[in-house]
Amino acid sequence: MAELAAKDGGETMSEGAPKESLRQRVIRAGGWTIFGLATSQVLRFGSNLILTRLLFPEAFGLMALVQSVLAGVALLSDVGISQSIVISAKGADQRYVHTAWTVQICKGALIALVLLGLAHPVAAYYKQPLLAQLLPMVALVAFFDGFVSIKVALSNRNVDAKRVTLIEVGALFINIVVATLLALRDPTPWALAWGYMTGELVKMLSSHLILKGPRDRFAWDPAVVRGIFSFGMWVMLSSSLTFLGGEGNRLIWGSVLDIRLLGLLGLATTINIVVWNLLKQVAGRVLLPAYSEVLRTSPERFSRAVERARFVQVAPAWCFAFVLVFGGPSLFHFLYDARYQQAGTIVQILAMGLMVDMLNGSFSGVLWAMKRIGISTVMQVALLACQIGGMLLGYWLHGKPGAIIGFAAAGWVLYPLHATVYARLGLWHPRIDIPVLVASTAVVVTVALTNDWSALEAIK
Repeated sequence: MAELAAKDGGETMSEGAPKESLRQRVIRAGGWTIFGLATSQVLRFGSNLILTRLLFPEAFGLMALVQSVLAGVALLSDVGISQSIVISAKGADQRYVHTAWTVQICKGALIALVLLGLAHPVAAYYKQPLLAQLLPMVALVAFFDGFVSIKVALSNRNVDAKRVTLIEVGALFINIVVATLLALRDPTPWALAWGYMTGELVKMLSSHLILKGPRDRFAWDPAVVRGIFSFGMWVMLSSSLTFLGGEGNRLIWGSVLDIRLLGLLGLATTINIVVWNLLKQVAGRVLLPAYSEVLRTSPERFSRAVERARFVQVAPAWCFAFVLVFGGPSLFHFLYDARYQQAGTIVQILAMGLMVDMLNGSFSGVLWAMKRIGISTVMQVALLACQIGGMLLGYWLHGKPGAIIGFAAAGWVLYPLHATVYARLGLWHPRIDIPVLVASTAVVVTVALTNDWSALEAIK
């Protein structure tokens, strides 16, 4: 990632930015982002080992549905408040920032009201009465989240991830501690729900007390609001597609799989997307603002910067997927009891899909930095079509196992489109992509011919 900032003179960012070169900020923010995600995954992994011994898979399945509904409502109402602060020339202006915070609070209140209205219909649809009680509780969390300090977005604008990362890790730790203590006393989904709410409340309060910057105040500048919503229309469309291609898939899974298998899929996905989450966090907090600055100051270096950033992402991610492909079942056999063994085969299948899908994900932040949001939207539509189409086709051909395989294959099907689009933009890098494609194909063929698929057939 250092190449992203290899600019003459080490120019600083806009008003309010630290007096450091972009190179220094990118390296530091990238390091903190990786540290934060690694620490978070260790905490989540440890909590899974403990909580899976205290709770049944159905508890994880219910919370997966609850969090999918929350994520869906949040994404479908996303107007790009944080992104507008990052890319706007006036993003550090106090009037702009205070107005953005006020809009964020209004959004949080709206999400809470929508969740309250959805509680009983969602519970009836999934035939899970407890959802009617869990969703109102999560609605309160959404309301709290609206009051998270706008200084989080300012930190992202300045490519400063240290304090935000520490807050998120600390809040997750408290979430896990509360959930574990409550599960020891009352092994029900409420333990997970109360832990989640406590962690989010701590995150909101810490954002005001720990992050540097002016105090958040209520303000309403019509010009700022119009600017946010003008940009936000694209973000809302993009976020809607992100939901349908991500969390929305869980809702579809909920109507295809039973609640126990949904919980197993959730555990497998949590392990499989460790690196994927890292790519998204690095893209959002580091690469998007860094790419934007490179384009403003040294556009001739952009392709090389993207190539270096992609290599840094793809190399460790592919190795991680390789380990899961050959070691996923053994990992679950060693760490989890017999109730969770089928998740080992699921994580193996998902990891084979990730081997090529990570090539697509390594371009995150590029199109937005280039202001080619329309192309990004088309790519998201294609991703959604591949995921849902693969899932439904697989289910039709081979039931539940086929649905999982079809979903995992979406990244492979979508890759040619990514390669074509980025080649036309001068950003396709065969020195990275071709070796990964060849190695991934060899791995998939080897596993398909030598693996014992009896656990997968048992899913039927």
